[in-house]
Amino acid sequence: MPIKMIVTDMDGTFLNDAHTYNHARFTQALHLMQKRGVKFVLASGSSYPRLVREFAGYEAQLDFISQNGSVSHAGTSLTNVVPISHPDIDHIIRSVHKSFPAEHISELIVAGVDTAYVDQTMSPASLADTKIFYEQVEVVPDLTQLTTLRPHEAFTKVAVRYTDPVSPTQFKRIMDGQLPNHLLMETSGFNTELIGQAGATKANAIAQLLARDQIAPDEIATFGDNENDLGMLAMTPFSYAMANAAPLIKMQAANVTEFDNNHDGVLNEIIKLLK
Repeated sequence: MPIKMIVTDMDGTFLNDAHTYNHARFTQALHLMQKRGVKFVLASGSSYPRLVREFAGYEAQLDFISQNGSVSHAGTSLTNVVPISHPDIDHIIRSVHKSFPAEHISELIVAGVDTAYVDQTMSPASLADTKIFYEQVEVVPDLTQLTTLRPHEAFTKVAVRYTDPVSPTQFKRIMDGQLPNHLLMETSGFNTELIGQAGATKANAIAQLLARDQIAPDEIATFGDNENDLGMLAMTPFSYAMANAAPLIKMQAANVTEFDNNHDGVLNEIIKLLK
């Protein structure tokens, strides 16, 4: 059965460790996809403005799933938002502050559809890192007062980046006991957890695209490298874990790319699939 849609994660998957990609090779792959009538979808934990920046000039031709499925765009048109209630935002922020000393949390970010908000106490280095993934960042005097400052804004994700000696297992164990069942926490790489509505996942956002375009799960290919990609890797027999992915991710995918994210692993596989 021919492939009709290709979905790829960004950081650690499509992008190399310098957060860029082989533009000439991408142009070749996109031309091949368009010739075959294959849709190309970017699915990331980061924000839509960041994704558009990475694919400037191509944005009208692509679909974008951002913030791990909380926000979806068809080209430049917003198609879906899965917000977190303001009381839940307040609860998450209080829980992080209560559970971890400030020096163990390097980034605490509340994301809206386009703008991400951080506290003025964030270090310049962490703020610079945040702008890589969120593009539009606003510094506020006190993040605990954000919902009061922006009473009408739809917030979609809370990102928490922790430092040593906090481990991923420890962070999840502590926070799992404090989050209501309707919220989901997913690892997004770089010692970062993204917290959002349980239904706001990459897999659910992809399912909406499949219904829109009348495409079956075995007519898509998916690429990922981390825990937040497991749902979409389980959707299809044409799933690919990156060569640089952790062993657990490779075990869950049907295939492993020949090359890693620093050597055009996704683009090489796309061209092989479609030639």
